[in-house]
Amino acid sequence: MNKYLRIGLTALAVATTVFASSGAARAWGCIAVSEEGSYGYSYNYDNQGDASDRALSECAAKTTTESTCEITECLEGS
Repeated sequence: MNKYLRIGLTALAVATTVFASSGAARAWGCIAVSEEGSYGYSYNYDNQGDASDRALSECAAKTTTESTCEITECLEGS
């Protein structure tokens, strides 16, 4: 195989690997806040439902039973 062809194919393989691994993952993050000011958050989840569940769970762990946590914001790319 020609030296320049090998170099070109190697460069193509490296570029393909770099571009494939550098693609932005569309991760989700959410914030939950309670009536009394407790909060919970999540980030880097594969879907909105899991991110929301985590934020609510963290908030609930920090608040009293009389207060309820609600999601205030969820963002894709967080």
